[in-house]
Amino acid sequence: MPGLVSCLRVLIVIGLLLLLSPVNSQSEIWTNEVSDVQYGRLGSNMCLSGLVSDVQYGRLGSNVTLECSVAPGRSSVEWRLNRSSALPWQHHVTSDGHLVLLHADHAAEGNYSCYDNQGLLIQTVRLQLGHPPGLLSVSCRVPNHNLVFCSWVESVKTHLPAQYHASYRDRNQVMPCDVSPPPQQRCTITGPTMWQPYHDINITETNPLGTQTTVVRLRFDQLLKPDPPEAVTAEGVVGFTRRLQVNWRPPASWPNDSGPFPLHVQLQYRPVGSKVWSTVETMDSHLLITDALEATAHHLQVRVQDGHNPDSQWSDWSPVQQASPWTRSTVQPTEVTPADYETDATTTPKPENLYEEGGNLGVVVLLALFAGIILALVSSLFVLMWMRHRGWGNRTKQELTSMVKMKSMPI
Repeated sequence: MPGLVSCLRVLIVIGLLLLLSPVNSQSEIWTNEVSDVQYGRLGSNMCLSGLVSDVQYGRLGSNVTLECSVAPGRSSVEWRLNRSSALPWQHHVTSDGHLVLLHADHAAEGNYSCYDNQGLLIQTVRLQLGHPPGLLSVSCRVPNHNLVFCSWVESVKTHLPAQYHASYRDRNQVMPCDVSPPPQQRCTITGPTMWQPYHDINITETNPLGTQTTVVRLRFDQLLKPDPPEAVTAEGVVGFTRRLQVNWRPPASWPNDSGPFPLHVQLQYRPVGSKVWSTVETMDSHLLITDALEATAHHLQVRVQDGHNPDSQWSDWSPVQQASPWTRSTVQPTEVTPADYETDATTTPKPENLYEEGGNLGVVVLLALFAGIILALVSSLFVLMWMRHRGWGNRTKQELTSMVKMKSMPI
C-alpha cells in the first residue's frame, strides 16, 4: 500500500510537469525513452505498472550483477522477477543491495524490480542475455555491371540487437555499401569499380556486448552472374516438321541498352525422355532449331553470360519449356466444287514437301541405277562365260575329228 501511494505521488508530479511543458518537449521525452529501451541505453526510473525503464545486457553463462540504488538509511532490499518474490535462478544479494545471478542463461531473463524494506519500489530493470558478435559469413552477388548485393550470416547467434556498417575498398579508394533496414542482413553497392584486381568487403557488427569486423576479398568481374533470361517461349513452325522457333528476353536486371554489354546465349534442347542435350549458342534473342525430331515433344532451356567477360559466370538455366514441331493434320473429306478443283490445280506444294518428295525420288533413282549397273555386270559376266565355254567345246570337237581321220589313214 505505501508503494502504491508513492507511485501515485510520482504520477501526479509528472502530470503537473507535462501540463506546464510545451508539446514539443513531451514528444522529445517519449522519443528518448523508446530509444533508450531499443538500443540498450539506461533511462530514468519510472513507476508505471508493467513499464521497464532500464535495459541491461549480459553475457550468457556468466555472472550478471543488477544494481539497486539504495538510499542512505535503508538497510535491506527485496528483489522480484516479473513481479514474483521468488527468484528461480541461483543468486545472492550483496550488502549494498546488488543482485548477482550466477552463470545466467535465458531462463534468467526478464523484468527485475528491487524494493526497500518498506515495500517501496526503488528500481526496475529488464535483463537480456546474449553473446558478443562473431565473424560473419559474407557472400556477394553481381547481377550486372552496376549493382552488387552482399549478404551475411552470423557465425554466432548473439540473441541481441545489432547494428551493421559496411563498405568496400579497391586498390584506390573506399566506397560505401548501403545497409538495408532490419531484419535484412545485406548491403548494396551502386556503380562499383568492376575491373579492379580485387575488392575488400568490410562489414562491422556492433551489439551491446562488443564489436566485430569481417573482411573478405573478392573480384567483382569473376562474380558477375546475370539472372536467367525471361519469357522463354518455343513453338513449331507451320509447314516445317523439324523446326522449332525459340524466343526469350534478357533478364530485367540487365541494362535495357545491352549494346555495351551484350549477352552470350546458350540454348540446350532434347527430345522428351532422352538424356542427351544438344547445345547451340547465339548473341541474339531468338534462335531457330532445324533438326528437331518430327512429331516429338522437346525440352528446352536457355542461359546467358556477359558477352565481353569470359571469366564471368553463366546464369542459372531458365525453367524447362516443352514444345513440339508442326505436324500435318488429317483433313476431313468435304464437298468439292468446281472452284475447289481450280484451287487444287493451282496449289503449289510447300517447299519442305517438295524437298521431301524430291529427296525420296532421288533415292529411288539412285537405287534403280545401282541395280541396273549390277544387272549389267552380271549379264556381261554370264555372256563371257558362255562364249568361253562354247569356244572350248568347238575346239574339242575339231581335235576329236582330226584324231579319227588320222586313225583311218592307211599306214
